[in-house]
Amino acid sequence: MVDKVVEGRLAKFYEEICLYEQPFIKDNTLTVGQLIAGRIATIKENIAVSRFVRFKVGESAPQGQAEPAQ
Repeated sequence: MVDKVVEGRLAKFYEEICLYEQPFIKDNTLTVGQLIAGRIATIKENIAVSRFVRFKVGESAPQGQAEPAQ
């Protein structure tokens, strides 16, 4: 029983913290990792996330550039 509780908490932690485990914003039924895996299968080329930008609701980037997430 304790194993299932720990497993559930770890899954929730990874979903909140890890980019590949987060829901894809345009289709909540897919995770970012599943979307990337699907695109790799479609185009037969490797895909890697090299950088991303994180915004808070109501916040916008300065014109012409965005700061990378930390």
